[in-house]
Amino acid sequence: MVKVLVAILFTGSFAMAKDAGCGLGSMIITQNTKLMQLFAGTTNASFGSQTFGITFGTSGCTSKGIVKNDKQIQYFVEVNQDELTREMAQGHGEKLSTLAALNGCASDTQILAFNAKAQSSFKTIVPAAQTSAVDFVNNMKTASVADVCHGA
Repeated sequence: MVKVLVAILFTGSFAMAKDAGCGLGSMIITQNTKLMQLFAGTTNASFGSQTFGITFGTSGCTSKGIVKNDKQIQYFVEVNQDELTREMAQGHGEKLSTLAALNGCASDTQILAFNAKAQSSFKTIVPAAQTSAVDFVNNMKTASVADVCHGA
């Protein structure tokens, strides 16, 4: 009984993120409801397609073996938005550096450039106190903050 409960809680964590990521389940099941994403996550886990896809760049995963991370970034912002907003205003911090890494910044120099660009674009990214996580991420894209991580 305990194993079943742990399995349900673990699989349910996929649905809480509102996205099963890549893999067979997310290719077959496209509805973004908690129940359907739970089925997608269960399908991925049952067939091992997500692990295979991450490793070999198939099943909707990127060719570098990394799951598409737009939803991961959005979820990270949603969970850490208060701290991110504060750190972005300051231009530094652990959460902001993690956000930089999620956006593809690999070196300390890129992370520092990301943090500086985020700070200078603060009013564009967080125009109001109640900016949603989706708007936060979209505003970051509009301000081209992550471009410093890709040399654009």
